[in-house]
Amino acid sequence: MSVVCLHGLGRTPADWDGVRSGLERFGRVNAPALPRDPTAALAVATAAVEAGDVVVGHSMGGVLALQLARERPPRALILTSCFFPPARNGRGLGATLADYARHRFAFVRAARRGPSGGSARALASLARLATQPDRLRVELDSVLVIHARDDHHVPIDFALAAASREGWAVTVLERGGHHPHVDDPERWLEAAVPWLEPQRTP
Repeated sequence: MSVVCLHGLGRTPADWDGVRSGLERFGRVNAPALPRDPTAALAVATAAVEAGDVVVGHSMGGVLALQLARERPPRALILTSCFFPPARNGRGLGATLADYARHRFAFVRAARRGPSGGSARALASLARLATQPDRLRVELDSVLVIHARDDHHVPIDFALAAASREGWAVTVLERGGHHPHVDDPERWLEAAVPWLEPQRTP
């Protein structure tokens, strides 16, 4: 059994360095370098993941993991700071997407930098996924969602709504932003390792 870690697009495999040793008890850790282009990244991820692996996906890497799981079910799946279809809470899709856009641009303003072309393209890509939520739905029993309450990219409500709807386990970290496995690896492992223990190869 391998543990395949899919980083967010625009990031690098080094993001997993802080949690690699903790994950190695569950198998060889493979963190492929994913290109920025989602289609090319999916091709690389597809080549790296085999049925029965443990798959860990961060951000858009989590979206890729969900897409792969539909065709190649993993032994277990951890989604950390992953994008999920918007938690609509009785509102229309347009209003909910507008809330998400305000959430993102409020962070950009707080960081005192203008929105980049990359951010705009990423928002457009995720908006398209949001209109096709079935592309992000999988029938798996062993799924853990790890999400920080202060995630500036994906509102915590999205993660909680998805976990509740699908019956997935969820751990909310009080801090860690969008990269809790990088910024607070020990706390991230405290959530991931006990949940993975039943998946350990005998």
